[in-house]
Amino acid sequence: MTAFIKRNIKIFFKDKGALFASMLTIIIIIGLYALFLGEQLAGGLEDLGLDKPRLLTDSWIMAGLMAVTPLSAALGAVSIVNDKSKGIIKDFYCSPISRGKITAGYIASLSVISFMLTLLGFVLCEIYIVANGGSVLSPLSIIKALGIIVLDDLAVTAMIMFLAMFINSEKAYSAICTVIGTIAGFIMGIYIPIGSLPESVGTVVRCFPISHAGSMLRQIFMEESFDTCFASVPKEMAPDIINQVKEELGVFYKFGDHTVTVMESVLILAGTAVIFFILTAIAAHRKKRK
Repeated sequence: MTAFIKRNIKIFFKDKGALFASMLTIIIIIGLYALFLGEQLAGGLEDLGLDKPRLLTDSWIMAGLMAVTPLSAALGAVSIVNDKSKGIIKDFYCSPISRGKITAGYIASLSVISFMLTLLGFVLCEIYIVANGGSVLSPLSIIKALGIIVLDDLAVTAMIMFLAMFINSEKAYSAICTVIGTIAGFIMGIYIPIGSLPESVGTVVRCFPISHAGSMLRQIFMEESFDTCFASVPKEMAPDIINQVKEELGVFYKFGDHTVTVMESVLILAGTAVIFFILTAIAAHRKKRK
């Protein structure tokens, strides 16, 4: 199965078009933010009397970008659809390897590719933040961020792989990827702060499992920038304003009076990964019986 995983990874990285498409979301979001969204978001925070609000919004957008990158990468790295459309998968099914191991091989290679591309995006985000006056995350914060990215990667991989099990046409898959890629940034609260969205849309964002990765990453990426930006705010006012801004920016999510904890977000991501891996295994087993 190791050889099969390596085969899928090599095929992906040899396809420059697929590689570029997977990184396109990173390029688009950074471009939109640098050209338009950055000043607009920072301007909205200046009314609160914050110091260097651009540091805060830089950290906010980069954390969101890290949450959505595994999804973008996984969408472009799925190889099972191509193998099914070309009939290659029939050759694999005729080999001594069980269908369960073949499915596991597709999942493993997809997870590895997604994580590698997200890791590259992580480095680019850190460079962007530092280049604009921010600081590199501490070693402990980097470890925490990478742990969240791994969870995010597993959850996304499980969801995308389950979807791919039912698609046999590259054109159909491409169309679905376009739709998902278009709406993903909005339902994860990446482009627009959750506080600026209608309540119904905000509820969708809070209920979407992958958006919880964005929430946890924002807590890590924005920790230092909050201290810097709120340094001039009177101490008696700072806690209330900070909580208000954090809720508006989706640093934490609330359902009624309940604030979602980090552990609850971790369980949501882990549960999503487990559930969709099981569903993928069931789907693969049913196809085997047909």
